[in-house]
Amino acid sequence: MWRDALRRLWCGLLDTVYPPLCLLCGVHLHHEEHHVCAGCLARLPLISSPCCPRCSRPLRTRDGRDQLCGACRLAAHTLVEQIAACGEFRGGLRHLIHLLKYKRYQCLAPLLGDLLARRCLATRVLHDVQWLAPIPLHWTRQRWRGFNQARELARRTSAASGVPLLPPGVLRRVRRTTPQVTLTAAGRAANIKGAFAVTKPALVRGARIALVDDVITTGATSDECARVLLRGGAAAVRLLVLAR
Repeated sequence: MWRDALRRLWCGLLDTVYPPLCLLCGVHLHHEEHHVCAGCLARLPLISSPCCPRCSRPLRTRDGRDQLCGACRLAAHTLVEQIAACGEFRGGLRHLIHLLKYKRYQCLAPLLGDLLARRCLATRVLHDVQWLAPIPLHWTRQRWRGFNQARELARRTSAASGVPLLPPGVLRRVRRTTPQVTLTAAGRAANIKGAFAVTKPALVRGARIALVDDVITTGATSDECARVLLRGGAAAVRLLVLAR
């Protein structure tokens, strides 16, 4: 307990000498703000109704009601049965994800994880889900980064929802792949094929599982994870992401 008191005192002294600044706009943060000011938080491109109830794609409908988007109408059967996304991958949200993922700003994980948790609770995407499964990194990439951003997001969502995390190593990345961001849609699907494995099928058999990741672009990574989980006996796979 005394260590926590000393840490709070030290942080308070640092904040007095070097006032913290918003990571998005650079203004001085108030005492109750952490890393991002209230104004920038309010301007994040979060997804709200109307949006597709299956994939969270924002819709521009005349009557303003949620309904399936054109892509989901054409794809009647998908490996991932539902996607819950917090926002669109642009503006401040894109910058925060890049800071977390590429600049190792692990301090942003609680803020972004809470955004994801609130979205999941609002959409009821976790109804009947038995496990949260962060999409794993290859051990070499995790060692370089120091943490798995998907697992950090999943921890916050688990704490808010009560849905437990799938034990580490059950869904495993067994092959190192080229970073997906550099590839075309077809290249991403080919690159990620065979990259994951389920090591303990008994834990996933008959379970509804929600994958957790930071961003979905083409869906190649989440589809490959869903394929191996379903092959291992999972009843259904959903996906939770910060942005799409």
